[in-house]
Order: sequence, then structure tokens, then C-alpha cells
Amino acid sequence: MRKLVFLFCVSYYFFISCSDKTPVGELPVIDVVNSIGKYQNVYCSDFFSSIELIPLETSSECLVSVAGSSRTKFILNDDFIFINQVNENLYSFDRTGKFLHQIGRKGQGPGEYLVLSGYFLDTDKPSIYIQNSLNNILEYDFNGKFIRSFPIPKPDGRYIDDCSYAGDNLFVGHQRNYGKNKYNFCLFDKNGDTVKCFPNHYFFERIGGGISFADGTLRPFRVDGRIYLKNYVSDTIYSLAEFSLQPSYVFGLGKYTMNKEYLENIKEDMINDHKFSKRILRIDFIIGSPKYFFYTVGISELFPRPKTKPVITPHGSMSSDGTVLGIYDIEENTNVLLDTNEHFEKGMINDLNGGLSFFPKYYFAGENVVVDYWDPEEMKEMLTEEFFATKTIKDPQAHEKLKEILKNLKMDDNPVMVIAKLK
Repeated sequence: MRKLVFLFCVSYYFFISCSDKTPVGELPVIDVVNSIGKYQNVYCSDFFSSIELIPLETSSECLVSVAGSSRTKFILNDDFIFINQVNENLYSFDRTGKFLHQIGRKGQGPGEYLVLSGYFLDTDKPSIYIQNSLNNILEYDFNGKFIRSFPIPKPDGRYIDDCSYAGDNLFVGHQRNYGKNKYNFCLFDKNGDTVKCFPNHYFFERIGGGISFADGTLRPFRVDGRIYLKNYVSDTIYSLAEFSLQPSYVFGLGKYTMNKEYLENIKEDMINDHKFSKRILRIDFIIGSPKYFFYTVGISELFPRPKTKPVITPHGSMSSDGTVLGIYDIEENTNVLLDTNEHFEKGMINDLNGGLSFFPKYYFAGENVVVDYWDPEEMKEMLTEEFFATKTIKDPQAHEKLKEILKNLKMDDNPVMVIAKLK
């Protein structure tokens, strides 16, 4: 097993792997900072050859509301669609959208969980895992039958969160950095035993102590059989292979990374008008494919943002959403941040079937597709003949299928899955 030494610095320095001695300057840089203010319209037809719509069956047994929610999670494979909302029930549907099973249920008995804080698939066999808060992981088959549970270890007495299957019967999770952590990411097995922990090298003294959302990690993602990890604090995306973390890509956030001043003052920041967070750019979400990374970045009002429909807050002030969508072309090493369209929609302009904008939320390597979902209420309100008249539609057959789905769709139906085939 190769020994690695990690060096962490938040602004301009990144983890360096001594195993391959790759200079930091040779890592591909995803240039976010220089893309801000240069927002572009991007079209689905430039990336995808087709779009397929799958309305999920709606019944009292499997209700999933996605209205106003950005925290709905789903997984697609050859035969199933798994979907849940944060901390809510997990359901499986077949690839036609027919409801099949509820996976587990809330409770304190065998095969039950108190808090569904995450779920993920085993890539070696047909099993699905539910992370039950910070305590244990429950394993089920794809029919929802409970198989077993095992504890999540606590190296150095600290909880592991945001777990995922790493391959070869191993799991990877992250210890939130409260300022004095020994470890960062950790590998463990199905007995709940720690296999290897990767050291943390960034320490700080937070005012009032405690942890925050900023101390966590992004959802791991998998490309070409390799799992990629990124925490909120670091600029770097790491790949996990052969019991080592390899720095693979760097977001060029520079001085706008979460620096020590920000991390030490998070609680005070909350009562001082976010004076520190206004200087921070935060990568919130990434999915990868062999050709592209699709990601979101939080941009404060100090930076130019794409135009959004103004929203009146409960205090009577106007606010706009600072979440901006980005696409990184791996081969070309180019980056683009997306503009909104004339309807204030975020995402890639849908010139294939003429529907709502699209932005990937999951990648399924088996079919080289990316997946999004649409809210039926938004579809019924926006997808009118007047709306269609503003669109260029390059796939008339797909457009007619969309219109047929709209005829039978109700506003309180389950979401419609949108599957786009990458070119």
C-alpha cells in the first residue's frame, strides 16, 4: 500500500500526492472565477442526441413532491429508478415509471431507519444501502427485502457522514472538520471496521466551537468505475483508487475559497450580515461523465449573477438565487457558466423536445445518459402553446410525446424523469 503525504492549503495550494509526484500546476483547472459575468446560453442539442420522458406512477403509496425542492435524490440503473426526498421514504420504480417497492421504512425495528440521511448502490451486486443517520448502514435487495445492517465506525471518536460504496466491499465517508480533526476521508468495511483514514492537515479555532454545513462534503460521484470526492473546504477533486486519494482536478477559486477567517467565524458570520460569506464561492454539487463535469456554484450578490425572477422575502426585501450552473469540458479543459433564458429558467435550453430547461443531476454510465426531473406543476403552468412558440424544436417526434404526456399529467403527480443521451 502506497504511503501518501497530504498538504492542504485553502487559497492557492492543494493536496499533492507523493505517489505520482504530479506537480500541482499540471492538474486541470476548472476556471470558475474568470467565467463569472460571462454567462452563456447552452443548448441541449449541443450535448445530447435525444431526450426521453418517464412520468413516475402516482399513488398514495409512493408520493414524491419536488415542488421547490433541490434536495430530491434519484439513481438510475438498467432496470430501476430509485427516488426520495431528503429524510423521506425511498421508492423504486421500473424503467416505464411503474411503482414497484418502498425500500425500508422509518422506525426502530429490524430493517427500519430513524433518519434516511443518504442512500447509494452497490456497484458489484444488486444491493442498495441506506445510511441511517450517523449510526449504521442498512442493506436491502432491489425488491426492498432487508438483508443486514452494520455500524458506521467512529475513528478518533468522530462521526463519518456522506457515505458511499467504494468497491471491493469497502465504503468511503467523510469526517466533518470541526477544526481539530485527525482525519478527512475514511475507508471502512461491512463489519464497520476502519480500513484506512486519510489525514486532515487544515486546522482552525472556530468561535463558539461546533460544526457547520461548510465542514461537510459533496455527494461522491463515479466516472469510469472510479469514485471522486470533494469536500466543501478544499478546491480539489480527488479520485479514490488502490487505497489512495489522488488529486485530479482543481476549481480555480483562489482567494474566494473557504479560507480560515471564514471557517473560524461561521457562527459570528450568521449574525453579522454574512460579512465573510460574501467573499466566498462554494461548489455545491458535481456529477461527472467521461466528457463533462456538471456542477453548481454558489455566488454571492457581490458578484454579477444571471438574471433571475425577483422574489420578495418575508421581510419585504427582494432576493435572487445565487446558485449558478456550470459545465466543464474535460478534453478541451474549458468551462462555461450558464445564463438564464427569457423565461428566467436555469439550465440548458431545451431545443430538442421544446420542454423545460434541463440540467443533469445524475449520470448512468451503463447507457451514457444523464438524468434530471421536472415538476408536473411547473410543466402544466409553463408548457403552453405560447411557450412552445418561443422555442426552436429539433426533434418534432419527441415534442409530440411531450404534449401527449402533458394531456394526462396532473399538477400533484409524481415528477417526470428526463433522460438525455450524451453524444
